[in-house]
Amino acid sequence: MREDHREPRTETDPPRMPRWVKVSAIVVGVLILLFVLLQVTGLAGDHGPGRHLSGAGLPALSTGGAPPGALGFR
Repeated sequence: MREDHREPRTETDPPRMPRWVKVSAIVVGVLILLFVLLQVTGLAGDHGPGRHLSGAGLPALSTGGAPPGALGFR
């Protein structure tokens, strides 16, 4: 059996953090660190809002405001 050499807890001691909370925090921390590392080094690829733009320098199309027939459609 395992011997526990810790002092017994008293009512004034704050409760200990559960093991699952510690493990979850470490996993989330490692994932965030990995994400930042991939973004900084450029190994994550070309992701972001610029990926969806054409790059031709064309202005963005408006989705409203044009009167009917102004675009040549009847």
